[in-house]
Amino acid sequence: MKLIKDFYLFNSRIATHIIFWIAYYIFFGLLWVTDEGYLASFYLEFVLLPTRIMAVYLVIYFLLPRFLLKSKYPHFFLGYVLVLLLAGALQRIFIHLFYENLLLNTAGHGLFSATMFIRAVVLINTTVLLVLGAKLFQLWQIAHEKNKGIDQKFLEIRSNRRMHRVPLDSILFVEGLGNYVVYRLSDKSKITAYGTIKEALRLLPSNFVRVHRSYIVNRDHIKSYDANTIDVQNESVPRGKSVTDEVLLN
Repeated sequence: MKLIKDFYLFNSRIATHIIFWIAYYIFFGLLWVTDEGYLASFYLEFVLLPTRIMAVYLVIYFLLPRFLLKSKYPHFFLGYVLVLLLAGALQRIFIHLFYENLLLNTAGHGLFSATMFIRAVVLINTTVLLVLGAKLFQLWQIAHEKNKGIDQKFLEIRSNRRMHRVPLDSILFVEGLGNYVVYRLSDKSKITAYGTIKEALRLLPSNFVRVHRSYIVNRDHIKSYDANTIDVQNESVPRGKSVTDEVLLN
């Protein structure tokens, strides 16, 4: 489980992404140093970074969830090729205008150089595959942990220096309170543990669903619900606007 919790540095997706792109920029700025020197190399990487970021996020946040994870492989590969071609064309334009013409004051290989265009597409593809591979590994880890949870009857929760073995079917819902989570149980007791609501969800099997920014419910214990609230035994928890009836029923 540590692999999953540590995947986002400081438990922050934004911080992880910023650190990754800074490290990426420095690494390739040093790697591709030419006769023009370090300044030109870092300037070129700075010029190229936006197109690579655009290509990466289009793939992992648009194509991946909409097509690849839904087994719509032809749509995914068509979209993938279009993203690479678009990013390659933009990168070639940026190199020609802002690097070859502006910094080097030369026509270089020309704006419509097929060789340079193909090279741009290949380099962008390498970056996209690197990040996509990391994202798929993360999703696999999450699915693996969830599948393990399905076969388990107990969840181990550390609270007040003690390890509690709690039957999964006794957990009604989980409430997030900043850096702590509260497990509400069917016997009306509760266990408070250090952690986030996101980490708690990753430890639970698939019959537990996040219905609100601060709440996870056990679908097996849902008594009734409407557009705003969900009744779990004698307790009521808020329901997020984006939570569909299918999420609560399936």
